[in-house]
Amino acid sequence: MEMKRQWIWLAVLAITMLTAFILAGCAPAVIPTPTPPPEIGFANPQLLVETDWLAEHLQDADLRIVDARKAEEYQAGHIPGAISIPRDSTFDPQAPKGMVGRPEQIAALFGNKGVNEKVYVVVYDIGKETAATRVFWTLEYYGHPKVSVLNGGLKKWQAEGRKVTAEEPEIAPVTFTVRPDPTKLSTKEQVLEDIGKADVVMLDARSPAEFRGEDLRAKRGGHIPGAVNIDWVENFTAGEVPVFKSAAELTQLYEAAGVTKDKLIHAY
Repeated sequence: MEMKRQWIWLAVLAITMLTAFILAGCAPAVIPTPTPPPEIGFANPQLLVETDWLAEHLQDADLRIVDARKAEEYQAGHIPGAISIPRDSTFDPQAPKGMVGRPEQIAALFGNKGVNEKVYVVVYDIGKETAATRVFWTLEYYGHPKVSVLNGGLKKWQAEGRKVTAEEPEIAPVTFTVRPDPTKLSTKEQVLEDIGKADVVMLDARSPAEFRGEDLRAKRGGHIPGAVNIDWVENFTAGEVPVFKSAAELTQLYEAAGVTKDKLIHAY
């Protein structure tokens, strides 16, 4: 009787295993669906404006388009309705080249061009330059609440067959109230104090040759001790009409160099 029970148990086990094997062969395996990586987007996408948007809003009364190129370039042809505020005109003429203009200088410069806190400002240059972003930063530093950069600049605008003009708009002067934001400007004293700190990054945006001291454009070559080098041109795509790289590409570029959101960054 005991032997018979063993055979019955073995038969049931064999049938169970065979059934499982057959079902496994007939039915597709259940593979867990991998979780897709999260989409990386710009934290402040409004700071970049596309040419399509600008073309639709050229006639907006509360829009000021600022051409940050040299005055002669502006006069040769610009986006309709744009006003000329060359980058160098925002520098302090009484200080070493590149120092931001004094409050009264900036107030007069932008106010005379119809720029105050009530208008939305879109700044552009040829496209792959530093002029537009520098004027953008100047307005941010002095407290303007609504400023963007035109992605691709004039080169993209023209590549799309859009109109340019030599006509200069008549703009009534306004009062531009400056409100400097010290958190947007690093001083020499702050940089000297922060050298070597683990939670601080010195970000050198010059060319590698300048960073290494081989291309000398200052009194001395080289860089701030401990600085990392990301050439400013690396922010743009390649090709005939460069635009800013995607948020994912820029995130990878900066994080690979140790420039992360949890650190204080002194960019120069």
